Amino acid sequence: MKTQLSSPSAPRRRSSPDPARLNNSFVPENRGWLLGFLAIGAILTGLAQNILLTYSSFGGFNLMDDTCIVLMFLVALLRMLRRFSAPGLVCLIWMVSCAVALWRTIDEGILPSDSAFFLFRQVCMPVLVIVSGLAMTRREWRWIIAVAVTVIGLNAAYIGLEAAGIRIINPTPFALLSKTAIYPNGLPGYYMSYNLSGDLVARAGGLFLNPPTTGIATGTAAVIVNYVYRSRWRLLLVIAFGLATVATISRAGILLMLIGLVGPFLSRKLHPLVALPAMSVPVIMAGSNIADLGNSDSHVDGLTIGLEHAIDSVIGRGFGYVGNFAGKLGTLQEASESLSGIAFSAVGLVAVVIYALALGRLVVNILREPARWEQYLAFGALIIAMLAETAGSMNATVPLWLVVGAALIPRARPVKAMPDAFSRT
Repeated sequence: MKTQLSSPSAPRRRSSPDPARLNNSFVPENRGWLLGFLAIGAILTGLAQNILLTYSSFGGFNLMDDTCIVLMFLVALLRMLRRFSAPGLVCLIWMVSCAVALWRTIDEGILPSDSAFFLFRQVCMPVLVIVSGLAMTRREWRWIIAVAVTVIGLNAAYIGLEAAGIRIINPTPFALLSKTAIYPNGLPGYYMSYNLSGDLVARAGGLFLNPPTTGIATGTAAVIVNYVYRSRWRLLLVIAFGLATVATISRAGILLMLIGLVGPFLSRKLHPLVALPAMSVPVIMAGSNIADLGNSDSHVDGLTIGLEHAIDSVIGRGFGYVGNFAGKLGTLQEASESLSGIAFSAVGLVAVVIYALALGRLVVNILREPARWEQYLAFGALIIAMLAETAGSMNATVPLWLVVGAALIPRARPVKAMPDAFSRT
């Protein structure tokens, strides 16, 4: 019996064909680079803008990431003209409906034009990023993942310094731009929150200088690293991002991370029909927790009030009746915090139907293709958008909403032909 020996000079076969050792097979391989370049620009400018606003009140800094996102969206539209995309069409209907609500808001004098446009941006910018995610190529995703994990890794490291009592960047000047109250300890109001024991404590804000936003970013990174990276350091990175998320006491971030990490595991071990109801348990618990602690019940109120407005006014009431920013204007009685609630109130039943269709599509995709981890992260994104207005903070959530777009892409080939996302070292 002959034994075949490999030549020492023969090149070894790589364990993974991807030189970056990433499992980003959730999108088909196509040519392209511009969309990824603009997405990286949005991520980097989003990291920089609040830091710059700490040292300067120049309002143009707020538009840096928006500019990259709009350009990214236009490039994505050009790519999508080559083929019909039902999710892309639905996203466009959402944006047109919101634009009509914006016109009505200004025309009827509900809000000044600049305030109305601010709320319009909150609900439309995530949709622009979702459309971009529908057109992203695998090579561009490699770049985006590398940059996003690096940026959020810097945030996690900074959160470690905050936990040690070191804040290199003072968040107070940035908070004063939005007229946020400052606590006696010198921190903005949104840096203070209640822990599970009901005690008021300071939480970490990261380099985004906003604890709720940073928590969503680090929670997203924990999920992406767990299912995309093939590195031996993967588990340590997941733990680091998970601890950073907990340090922000961002309930939306923690909930997003739990859904993204636990959902695929339950689907693999049990069945999606078991995983989906099981995931509803932390959703209900988080909603109850948000409602019970301090004034955080405004997050739940935002969703319910938005739905009530949509039912009472089928075409919507326009912007300005729901949202934390609307409350700061001091002219409205119903001020609350929910990204989807803002859209429901402004646009009406059209927004509710589109939102329900998006959730329904993700549920169907999960049942058909339970191995696709990005479906669960996208599902979590739509859930936290119901409970948190900060889900629309584009300076930190571009990777999350890009994943939502990718989750709506049908499989180019059967799931069984894809690398196993659950048996990596």
